[in-house]
Amino acid sequence: MSTESSRSTIPTAAVRDRLASVVARPRLVVAIVTLAALAVRLFGLGTRVAHQDEARVAFWAYRYMESGVYWYRPIVHGPFLTIVDSYVFSLFGASDFTMRLVVAVVGGLLPLAALLFRRRLRNGETIALATLLAANPILLYYSRFYRNDLLLAGFMLVAFGFFVRAYDDRRPAFLYLGIAAFALAFTTKENALVYPVTWGGATLLLWDHRLFADRAGERGLRNAVLDQARRTGRWLRGWWLHLVLGIVEFFAIFVFFYAPRGAAARPSPTLGATIDDPTLLPDLVGEAVLGSWNAFLGKWGSGNQESYLSTAEALWPALETGALVLLVLAVVGFVVDRYAGDHPRDVVAFGAYWGFASALGYPVIVDNPFPWEVIHVVVPLVLPAAVGLALVGRVGLASLADRDALSAAAAALILLAVAGQVGVTAYDTSFAESQSSDNDLVQYAQSGSEMKPLLGEIRRAVNANEGTDVLYYGDDSGFDGDELYAPNPGSHDTPTAGGGWFERLPFAWYLEAYGAETNSTEDVTAVRRAVTSGDRPPVVVAFDETATCSKEYDNATDIDRFLEGYERHEVDRFLFDSGCTISSVAVYVDEDQNTTTQPVVGSRAIVRPSDYSSI
Repeated sequence: MSTESSRSTIPTAAVRDRLASVVARPRLVVAIVTLAALAVRLFGLGTRVAHQDEARVAFWAYRYMESGVYWYRPIVHGPFLTIVDSYVFSLFGASDFTMRLVVAVVGGLLPLAALLFRRRLRNGETIALATLLAANPILLYYSRFYRNDLLLAGFMLVAFGFFVRAYDDRRPAFLYLGIAAFALAFTTKENALVYPVTWGGATLLLWDHRLFADRAGERGLRNAVLDQARRTGRWLRGWWLHLVLGIVEFFAIFVFFYAPRGAAARPSPTLGATIDDPTLLPDLVGEAVLGSWNAFLGKWGSGNQESYLSTAEALWPALETGALVLLVLAVVGFVVDRYAGDHPRDVVAFGAYWGFASALGYPVIVDNPFPWEVIHVVVPLVLPAAVGLALVGRVGLASLADRDALSAAAAALILLAVAGQVGVTAYDTSFAESQSSDNDLVQYAQSGSEMKPLLGEIRRAVNANEGTDVLYYGDDSGFDGDELYAPNPGSHDTPTAGGGWFERLPFAWYLEAYGAETNSTEDVTAVRRAVTSGDRPPVVVAFDETATCSKEYDNATDIDRFLEGYERHEVDRFLFDSGCTISSVAVYVDEDQNTTTQPVVGSRAIVRPSDYSSI
């Protein structure tokens, strides 16, 4: 009997030892997790049709690449993506893949940030932190999305990690790296201002806890405060020069990105003019800092004007879909670390305070409660969530060591359930249903999936054509929202674009990338002349008729009868029509230009009478 029992424990011991050896090598495991995160983010990165926000920011990045003209406009948010992507486009060409490449790479590398906290976390917690950053469905989806929020939250997490390392190692190099990441975060999006506020609040709570602990015994509160003040003073005396240089570093990065560029920029002086004449530097700094601040206040200074509860309710579905497991793990990790150990760890408590404050505060500050805002709740909460996730793993390993099969099985089931729920949700939201209205991470301005094959037809038609490639029709003076006609197309060269641009999204981005020559009209007769001429445009675009809007507006039924020989495609530029916000677009492609293409799902050929003598 004893021999049989001994043999039965061999597999259990082997499994325990193998898992323990893996956990003992956090750097290697984090590197593997990071490679997997990069691969998942880059796979099929260009397959989703551009969201309206992606299209408009990418359009201006492409135009900046061509013109060299840029200045800060709050509606497009910070300059980082516009400037960096202009270089990406110049090196690799403009496409949906290259548009999202920078965000995907930053999101894929973010698990490496876990190593910055390894002196404050156990090995298993460090690995869990990297895994959560790699696999969380919200972070995965928006790592494959051309927006600033993932960059902002990621840069801030990296900055915090470097600041922690600077404190732990007493190495100024980590301080400068942290300030660089902190400054880059401020070049991404305006709600970077929220981060110092939440960090300040978290720091005060940590300080309060220290005072509560230090005043025990005979020291008293006064002596505890004086002791901490003296320690802080000694630290400042040793680091004041590095702090001053760090401030200079911050503003150097900030001014470089926010400085106006190009002779046609409205604000002045520009970066180029200042390089030619360094005496303009004070004015450039003033424009980049104060000018940008005033522009920010003019657009986003009012914050949320709706009720707190309605905004919180609007943000909740994204959190529930993409981070419910993480929220539960964060609460467990925070509570266990605070009350079960010898003393709570500052990094874990700081992340919890930061994340919970963001969850409570964002319904106050966001102007539009869109799903990407919850990124700023998820990223800080990965710190306590990693503690909660690793706790389950430690319980399982300890149960194996104690030959407690029931507890070990329970821990394994919990880990499998977490992995299954997160994995299935990540696949559904980022791949299977990445453009579906049933996906709570998809915002309303996501264009329909049926547009992608049509864009291939349009590109082939543009490449095969000489002259005007695309003709836009529509702009009823009595209706606001059908402005495809651009009375001044030259206004589209630099921001802000004039009329007839916004309603063209996302087509404006794709046609810019294709090098298409466009024209537009509000005159039905002009459309007829254009499509019956010898060099008719291969593509015609107009808003479609919709049952959700009872008002009259220029639409495809006005011109449909003229377009013999064109194949009509019906696509959505938003998820769906909403009242008189028109999503439905009719795109006509000359059949002669696409004789070798296959039929597109959702399209239909137009059958017309041959006699047009009455027109």
